Amino acid sequence: MWAACPNSKVLRGGCGLSCSQRYRAGQDGRRSLRAPLEDRLPHDAYELPADQLRTLQEKARAIGLWCVRTPAEYGGAGLNLLGQAVFAEESARCRMGAYVPGCGAFGADPPNAIYMGSEYQIQKYAVPAASVGKKVYVAISESSGGADPARSIRTRAVRRDGRYVLNGTKRYITNAPIAGLFSVMARTAPERKASSISCFLVDAGTPGVTLGKPDKKMGQAGALTCDVIFDNCRVPASALLGGEEGNGFRTAMRVLDKGRLHISALCVGIAERLIRD
Repeated sequence: MWAACPNSKVLRGGCGLSCSQRYRAGQDGRRSLRAPLEDRLPHDAYELPADQLRTLQEKARAIGLWCVRTPAEYGGAGLNLLGQAVFAEESARCRMGAYVPGCGAFGADPPNAIYMGSEYQIQKYAVPAASVGKKVYVAISESSGGADPARSIRTRAVRRDGRYVLNGTKRYITNAPIAGLFSVMARTAPERKASSISCFLVDAGTPGVTLGKPDKKMGQAGALTCDVIFDNCRVPASALLGGEEGNGFRTAMRVLDKGRLHISALCVGIAERLIRD
């Protein structure tokens, strides 16, 4: 069991070892990550039958690998960045693993940026996401760009009568068709600078939120993308992450920086599988 593995501490916190020593020590726990059903599925499978998914989810909880990026105090595994990289690399070896590890067998981590919010927001949104699998996805990219949110974001949030009114369109939002909640970056000031962007937590069922048709892609069939349109979408002031305007750029960078590390590790795992096969 992963939780009882003598090297599990290596992937959760500091233990006085160098990075390379910690990486090698963590290899002992890697074998626990591989889905035993992999070889029984078609080579192009990107989702698991419901009964098999439940079996693997129960195992993930039992071995301490449920929601690996979620802090332990909020119901996750609480792996450090090294542990998350090892997990991403190893899960990507499974042909179902790209982007969504094990097709959801390890839970659905809410975006790490949500922990920049208030304790009320964490308990309302992050904890249910980790415990019961409510899907939370980040809406940053727009047709004007995605990697430079300080200048490319055009979606606006205007405060009116104690609420915020959102208008704009987000593009290529991962898993938007199955999302229960969006973490939305919107402009709360006209200046094209970092402090003009704020982050809002918006339930997918909020009036004024609609979805475009799923995009047709060459790969990553297990991760649907589509537009998310906000048309006079009214949200309470409590939806503002952390209760502070101007924190959206910092939030977006936190999401993107960690996301790039995970994607890099996934690519290594996929490449290793290709070489092996």
